[in-house]
Amino acid sequence: MRKDVFYPAVALLQRLSMPAKMLGMAAVVAVPLLIVAWLLVADNWRALQATRAAEQGLQAMRTAQRLTHALQDWRDAADVAAAGVTAMQEPARGAAQRVAEAARALDERLRQRPEWNTGGMWNPLREQLDALLKDDKRAPAARHADATQALARLQRLSGWIGDASGVLRDADAVVAHRAALAFEGLPPVRELASQLRGRATAMLAHPDAMTDSIIISNMVRQATAADQIEALLPALQERVEALQRRGVAVPAGWSTFRSATDELVRTTAAHLKTAAMTVESKEFYAQATRAIEGMAALEGELGEAVAADWARRGTALQREMVAVATGCTVVLLLLAYGMVAFYRATVGGLHHLNDAIDRAAEGDLTGDAVLPGSDEMADMSQRLRHMLQALSELVADVRSAAAVLGHVGLQLVQDSQELADRTQTQAASLEQATSNVRAVAETVQANADSAQDIRRLTGELNRETERASELMQHTVGGLGSLQATSQRMTEIIGTIDGIAFQTNILALNAAVEAARAGEAGRGFAVVAAEVRRLAQRSQEAANEVRQLIAESAERVQGTVQEIRSVNDAMEVLVRGIRDIAARIGEMADASRQQSTALAEVVAAVGDLDKVTYENSAMVERTTHRANRLMERTRDLDEAVHHMKLRQGTADEAYELVQKALAHVRAVGYERAAEDFHDKNGPFVDRDLYIFVLDEAGTYRVMGLDRTKVGTRVHDAPGIDAEAFLADVRHRVAQGGGWVEYNIINPVTGQVRAKSSYVVPLDNGLVLGCGAYRSAIKNRTELGTARQG
Repeated sequence: MRKDVFYPAVALLQRLSMPAKMLGMAAVVAVPLLIVAWLLVADNWRALQATRAAEQGLQAMRTAQRLTHALQDWRDAADVAAAGVTAMQEPARGAAQRVAEAARALDERLRQRPEWNTGGMWNPLREQLDALLKDDKRAPAARHADATQALARLQRLSGWIGDASGVLRDADAVVAHRAALAFEGLPPVRELASQLRGRATAMLAHPDAMTDSIIISNMVRQATAADQIEALLPALQERVEALQRRGVAVPAGWSTFRSATDELVRTTAAHLKTAAMTVESKEFYAQATRAIEGMAALEGELGEAVAADWARRGTALQREMVAVATGCTVVLLLLAYGMVAFYRATVGGLHHLNDAIDRAAEGDLTGDAVLPGSDEMADMSQRLRHMLQALSELVADVRSAAAVLGHVGLQLVQDSQELADRTQTQAASLEQATSNVRAVAETVQANADSAQDIRRLTGELNRETERASELMQHTVGGLGSLQATSQRMTEIIGTIDGIAFQTNILALNAAVEAARAGEAGRGFAVVAAEVRRLAQRSQEAANEVRQLIAESAERVQGTVQEIRSVNDAMEVLVRGIRDIAARIGEMADASRQQSTALAEVVAAVGDLDKVTYENSAMVERTTHRANRLMERTRDLDEAVHHMKLRQGTADEAYELVQKALAHVRAVGYERAAEDFHDKNGPFVDRDLYIFVLDEAGTYRVMGLDRTKVGTRVHDAPGIDAEAFLADVRHRVAQGGGWVEYNIINPVTGQVRAKSSYVVPLDNGLVLGCGAYRSAIKNRTELGTARQG
């Protein structure tokens, strides 16, 4: 071992016994402790004496404050009574009595503390107060001036006491702010309010207050006290805000003081400062009194708060001195006791750690190796505990992985066997399909040959039809000429008919002329009659010919129409036969292509048949290897199954699910749900518990925590709820299976992987139980698990 500067001390300690080491350590600790304790007690004693002196100074200042309040009440009541308000004489006498009592109390307190050196200020002031109270014949103005002077001297005396006793020099900022606010900030405001109350009320009570210009002028001048009060309020507000910044609540009387003071200022500004003089003297006196009483209450509250702070400080200092003294008295005994306890704790801790290690070597990883404290021995126990925890988690992972792997392997063997059977069936089907496809190919080839023959015959038929169509068109053209000839004959018959008509007219004219000629024209009349008869017969013959030609024309017209219809039908027929010929040609080409493609399909199906038989052989090998994997998985589970673990494993979760499922079938769901929530029952084991979900992912049963019943999976931190529910539905549709996901462990607060086995219930719910895993799955692993 390399020697360094600590080697001599280390070597000495290694050669000393444990009691010698303890005594040396006790001496090293005890001597400095006694010195520090003496210094602490001395410092606390001085602080306690200063606090006591400040408490007495606070009492004296509060007594002086009461004297001030009584003297102000006496002065104001006397001023108002002197103005003719006889109702204020009795309050003035009562205030004078309170002044005398407060003066005696203050004199007694000052006599108890001669070190404050207040005699030079208090004794003349005491004599002035006695003279002021006994002289009833003094003029009101002189009495008011003397009382005001006494109040000023009394305020200076209060400040002297505060400085001498330390009341206004406290190191605590909160105490200093309160004391300054109570004894330096509020008294000037109270004095101004008191001046307003006494002098202004006396002026308002004067009979000539509304007409006397001197009184009005004095009233306006006196009202400037309200401006002075307003000027002093921001400083007071600053003190209060300083208290708030230090976390101290606003004094309870502050709002009352501000509201009453603001009201007094507003009333003074509205009724006195403007010389309106519209407020009643009694009302103004009462309003000023409320403001003064609010100030007095706030001063008293602040004084009480300062007294309470010092009382707590004195008590704390006393307790600290007692604690230090007691600690110093007990420390030596505690050192001896502590050294013995340290010796025993060290040896006892080693025995405890040895026992935990021995149990772990025997396979019990549930032992608690934690020692209390935070020393090296406790740190070693924590490290051993972490080691046992990690080992327990490792074994739990192995068991959980073996359980999940065994379940998945069993499904793999079953699926492989089913795949082998389906592959054999597929091979037989492919062989039959090959034969059928070959027969279809031959049929398609024969159809292709027949289609070629039909294509040839259709072409010949198309050509003959086109020739017939040309002849029909020629015939239609000839019939058109015949129709034109018939039309021309009709026109000629019309001409003949016209000639017959004209001849008949001429015969009639000739007959008329023959009649006129008499006997000479008789022969001419005979000729005219014959010509007339001939014309009539020509006309009748022309009519008959016209009728025959008209009938012939109608028949020719009908025949032309029919032949044109036949021609149109022939054209449609020709186009149809031409289209049929083209389609039959396309069918012939398609049949030829189908024949070629079916020949290729026959070859491909033959190759597929061969591949199918090879796949069948591969499936058989896979089934064999899956069986071997199942055997190795069982060996792995048996190797670690005897170990006792701190947490549950997947195989235990699977057994708990089967046990819970049997319990539901035996006693019904409602009773079983109550049993699942019993933490001392058989369905809660360490971190294993039964849960029941509905379709929406709402917990109907949560064995670990009944308060989570009614919450959703989406509320659980660290889980992909939608993916989890999708996996659950997939497994439930298969009758049950493992679902793996990430979730935050509510005990450790760490993200952990979890394997849960879920099964469907008859009422549409899902029952499951999960075991934590130490390995955190990534997205790829989770996706692979879901696909499995």
